[in-house]
Amino acid sequence: MTDRQDDKDVPTLEDELFALGSEGADRGRAEPIIRTPAVPPWERLAKVDRGDLVRFAAGFATFAFIDLVMMYGPLMGRGDSGMPQFVALLVLAFGLGGMFAWHVRGAWRPYGLGMMGGWVALTLLSAGFLTGLMG
Repeated sequence: MTDRQDDKDVPTLEDELFALGSEGADRGRAEPIIRTPAVPPWERLAKVDRGDLVRFAAGFATFAFIDLVMMYGPLMGRGDSGMPQFVALLVLAFGLGGMFAWHVRGAWRPYGLGMMGGWVALTLLSAGFLTGLMG
């Protein structure tokens, strides 16, 4: 049988896992698998362009205005259900907003994300009544 000292060319499992040579820590450490970003996420959020925030707010406000106009009738008790409005608002928010966000891009991307965010926020805040999901 060969002893560990006689067979220095064959790496052991410990050598492969911890990148240690047969002499110990004289071999450098292996590069870590998980790499941290150069800039932490909270610093990237601090550098958001104000124009993007304005466009996001404009998309949100546009959707909220269209939503309130479309849902006026069902919320005031005029009409049986808000299902047609629900479908139209869903297509408006995620169809048009998604098109702005992923196909048109550029300055329209935050606007489309604002429209989608508007649908989500109004649905959650009103338990689905303002978007026709409930009632």
